[in-house]
Amino acid sequence: MRWFVLVILFFGFLINFADKSVVGLASSSLMEDLGLSYAQWGIIGSSFFWIFPVAAIVIGTLTDKFSSKKMITYMLLVWSILQLVGGYLISGFSMLLMYRIMLGISEGGYAPASLRLLFSYFPTDMRARVTTIFTAGSTVGAYAVAPLVVSIIHMVGWRHTFAIMGLFSLLLLVLWGVFVPKKSPELQEIRQQELVAKPKTKITWAEIHPVLLSRTSILTLFASFGFFFLSAWMQIWMPVYFVKVVKVSEMQMANSILIIGGSSVVLSFIMATISDRLFKKTQNFRLARVGVTGIGMVVGALFLSSLFVIHSQVWSIIAITMAYGLAYLILSTSHIIMSHQLPERTSTLSGIVVAFQNVAAMISPIATGFIIQYAGKDNIALGFNYSFLMIAGIILTVGLLFMLFVHPDQKKEKLNMPNMSKVSSSS
Repeated sequence: MRWFVLVILFFGFLINFADKSVVGLASSSLMEDLGLSYAQWGIIGSSFFWIFPVAAIVIGTLTDKFSSKKMITYMLLVWSILQLVGGYLISGFSMLLMYRIMLGISEGGYAPASLRLLFSYFPTDMRARVTTIFTAGSTVGAYAVAPLVVSIIHMVGWRHTFAIMGLFSLLLLVLWGVFVPKKSPELQEIRQQELVAKPKTKITWAEIHPVLLSRTSILTLFASFGFFFLSAWMQIWMPVYFVKVVKVSEMQMANSILIIGGSSVVLSFIMATISDRLFKKTQNFRLARVGVTGIGMVVGALFLSSLFVIHSQVWSIIAITMAYGLAYLILSTSHIIMSHQLPERTSTLSGIVVAFQNVAAMISPIATGFIIQYAGKDNIALGFNYSFLMIAGIILTVGLLFMLFVHPDQKKEKLNMPNMSKVSSSS
């Protein structure tokens, strides 16, 4: 059953990202049809993430209180309806802006709710691979299915394409409701803790804030924040980059994105496998989770910075694939590290991770849009060059800080000491 649940959640994430990537893949048509400037396009790209972080935290908290099954059911239903009717209601900048905000609210809590469920089915030494497979749905949805989405857009237009995405969501909702059990196993860490003390059911700030204010959590959050500068850029600006700077056709752009998406999924799974096997051998979170992730981010940032001077189609594909694929592991390890410190609040902490990531996703499209517009219509390539340096610099900085100063095991031991002393005194 656990692999079936993983597959269903994977396809949910695929649809989640495919439906919002329609906007980026249809950027030329949308900007022309609605008369949008580059700065306005940056705002549209950012708007999806304006309330997304709040939704991630709220839904993550509610998932810990209720269940993953219920929360994912509600989200699938709402974003299906939005996709079915949204495209036909968009008539200008304001309506497109509202549509993107509403879609962001409906999809904001999908990752934390899903990860809570997956962590209940899979043990710790499998979680990097399992989380990477799950989050790979976002890469496949956003990039690997790009040629198919572009073909649909060419055949029926972007409005009907929105509705088609909604139909896929409804189909997944039916499969989810019929075949996935209402109750899931308890987290392995909580089962172990129950041997010593019964975990609390009420979420309190007193138990969460020491975790959030620790150096480990802060730098983990900033590392995932840095990676999402690249992820958001790829969703919103990569299609424009290939068409306007690399000078390829829309279908060549879609095929380039397909190659990037497929190759980076393979590379990210290799990184996750290395991390899991290293953890299984050493049981060392810092070596297996922090070390492997940090090295990937640093090397990935160096590849991305090379696009400042090279804009060929082949090298652009290689550089973006390496940057994204090598740094991608932070999407898995950030949730694993946070959950490791407070397993009872897995969805709450995952919601905070997702929220922090998507603050970056909120900033990145706008920053890139204004950088490109500042460079001028006649010098778009220069604007993209500066955006590469900005993103590479951020990923390099947070990756180094993460690798040097994050100690998940050390902080967990400190957090557990008061609880263990209480148990000892009570016995």
